[in-house]
Amino acid sequence: MTGPGNPPGPVTGASPTLLPVQIVQWDGARGVLDGGGRTFPFTRSDVVGFHPAPGLSAVAELGADGNLLRLTLPGHPVRTEPPPVRPFGWATVLTPAELGATGARWQAVLGRGLPAGARLTARALPEGGTLVEARWPGAHFLVREHRPGDLGSVERRLVPGGGALPSVVWEMLPAGVLPVEERRLLGPEASDPWGPAGATRLLVRVLRAALDAGGTHLLLGHAGRLLLGADEARSRLGDPDDSEARPFGAFIDWALTPERRSYRTFGLAVAGGEDLEIDIVHTGSEVELDSAESALLFGCHLQVRGARLLEDGEIFYVPKDVRIGPRGASATARTGYKYVVARPPAEPVSGAARPRVRLVRG
Repeated sequence: MTGPGNPPGPVTGASPTLLPVQIVQWDGARGVLDGGGRTFPFTRSDVVGFHPAPGLSAVAELGADGNLLRLTLPGHPVRTEPPPVRPFGWATVLTPAELGATGARWQAVLGRGLPAGARLTARALPEGGTLVEARWPGAHFLVREHRPGDLGSVERRLVPGGGALPSVVWEMLPAGVLPVEERRLLGPEASDPWGPAGATRLLVRVLRAALDAGGTHLLLGHAGRLLLGADEARSRLGDPDDSEARPFGAFIDWALTPERRSYRTFGLAVAGGEDLEIDIVHTGSEVELDSAESALLFGCHLQVRGARLLEDGEIFYVPKDVRIGPRGASATARTGYKYVVARPPAEPVSGAARPRVRLVRG
């Protein structure tokens, strides 16, 4: 793997070939693509940014040798900037039925996602709904169940159809301070949210338990209210018992601005990093958009895997064929792009959203 301290050579040679394809088979781990009469296999690790399904159209990026480099949805997503919000939970599970203030029912649903020996209580709230609290030495986990009435503006592009959503939500709060806020305050002394007892790793476990118990959707409030179906959410969260995995992609979104002049991420605060953005010069260039997308995800990867924030003026290199997944990044190319980190000026805390960290291609 070519990393920040080992720059690849400049980008040379032919650009990857983009081939429109259709998914004709998918068993949850492996599948088959059809591209104009040519069929070839793919695996979950080849897929970037979506959950495969038979019949879905996609774009295969092929290397010079004709082998598949990655599989994406057609085009790059576009969305307006969501209003700044501070949701109660780090993530929210949608479900069709309430459990109410019965601790035993919550223990049956969430118990396997909580640490051994956790004590769980549930009580009705005066304003309606239920507050669930799990406690164990040195930590606790809160869940607020209620019926919001109107879920408001939800980003539904990854959930086909426009049907009604379940009326009950479980808002998950594993800690009072977001991992990125702790990192800004404490620097290297901050805890690793993906460590064995980390808050984000615990959140993955509890979310998997909630989805497996009948949750139908996952709503990511910090990612601009991105909505995922249960299968997509499980695929992104992965195996909670895999200690090497840090599936930050389960908590983020990434998209272009409507005028396609900037590519940015949403929601990395939950995974322990700061959101990033890259200016787009040639808005009609798929190569530039692809490389910008790769750089954004690689910058997220550096923060999450290194349990750190990017430093102002930091330089890193992104290989052309980089592939980023829950267990890290890999590449075979010895050519790539150089990026420089430009942090925004320090600003007093206010109701406005914190500016993103910019990546400048060198």
